[in-house]
Amino acid sequence: MPSRVGERGQITLEKAIREGLGVYAGDLAVQRIEDGRVVIEFVPAPHRRSLAGALHDRVRRRPSDEDWRALKAAADAANDPEADSDRDE
Repeated sequence: MPSRVGERGQITLEKAIREGLGVYAGDLAVQRIEDGRVVIEFVPAPHRRSLAGALHDRVRRRPSDEDWRALKAAADAANDPEADSDRDE
């Protein structure tokens, strides 16, 4: 099916084409002219989906609420090396 070029030179790829090529929002489209035709190659974004929970089945021990509070307090009390290096300059 033909697509109409918009005022800003944009076109929409048909859903079947996007799905067939695995093109998703956030992918980079590299365009060039070859033999009088436009060639578009897609570079996937660094992550297509969240990795949260990817290791869920491998976690054997979970910190208690008290452990989390102690860890947070220790992190809050620790010096920030990046902040310390900014002061040295």
